[in-house]
Amino acid sequence: MQERLPEFERVGAKVVVISFVAAVRLKQYLSRCPWSMCVLADPERKAYQAFGLERATWSQLLRPRAILVYLKLMLQGRMPRRPQEDVHQLGGDFILDSTGHLVYEYRGQDPADRPDPAELLQVLSEFAAESNR
Repeated sequence: MQERLPEFERVGAKVVVISFVAAVRLKQYLSRCPWSMCVLADPERKAYQAFGLERATWSQLLRPRAILVYLKLMLQGRMPRRPQEDVHQLGGDFILDSTGHLVYEYRGQDPADRPDPAELLQVLSEFAAESNR
């Protein structure tokens, strides 16, 4: 997403990342790996609950795609730490309009399940075209 951020900005989108990691840990991570988008801490997972994001079952965690993601992270030296990191929390991608109405939702089915940024850009472009009519 970071690499494609300029494309999102060109269509007028503001990208916000919400993490369940505690603010102090998130700040430490961002000092090592800065992002140019807004990143917020939600350790109580209120946003996750509001968007209906569920927790992964063991069968979802053990899907080949999810295992590959975690293997790549481990090879980079990034190991999940309990209890700060929760491998069971599923993520999602949502697009809200300027009034806060949900216009697109994608709920991950396993930890590696994310929509292609091109799909999100397509939805944003279509929404912008409709809004300009």
